[in-house]
Amino acid sequence: MQSSRQKNGAIKIVTPEDRSRVIAILTTAFTMCPLLRWLYPEPERYLRHFGGFLDYYAGDPYTDRSGAYFEREDRGALLWLTDKAHRDDARMMSFLLGSVPENRRTETERLFEELGKYHPKKPHWYFTMLGIDPMHQRSGWGGLLYQYGLAILDEAKGLAFTEATSASSARLYERLGWRIVGEVQLGSSPPVFPMLRHPS
Repeated sequence: MQSSRQKNGAIKIVTPEDRSRVIAILTTAFTMCPLLRWLYPEPERYLRHFGGFLDYYAGDPYTDRSGAYFEREDRGALLWLTDKAHRDDARMMSFLLGSVPENRRTETERLFEELGKYHPKKPHWYFTMLGIDPMHQRSGWGGLLYQYGLAILDEAKGLAFTEATSASSARLYERLGWRIVGEVQLGSSPPVFPMLRHPS
């Protein structure tokens, strides 16, 4: 983990004071995410609901100190839930069904129910969001930020789960030790790839 800090000099664990910066980074980063833009296809709907989606999907990394971001230039952010944290999936689903277009509610509910079947039954870490500002994408920052988070995971010797929302992000995760365990695609939704990473 120290080498990552030395190389970029600016990765910082998130705190409550960083909340608005991290939300801004991730809102910008996910404008082209196949899953997020399927959920919120119109720009106005996306901007209105993304912050709420983040709250329900990613929990509270700011008080849990379960996230990191590039403090310099706000290049990107990574959020996770530790094996001690638990997301309220019922509240998340209620939010989703009230915010996605009406004609996507049934598919949205079925999609997330199917994804839930891939979550490990035993305690695990859940890497929820990795986003890089489009101005800095394809420059290696995503891998560097993920290596920082995975160093924390490996120190804890934890089992981890994530969902890649594109084939390209799945390939990045595979290079970092993740394994695809399925592919979920329902109706008009894009494919989503559940992935596991076992302790090294």
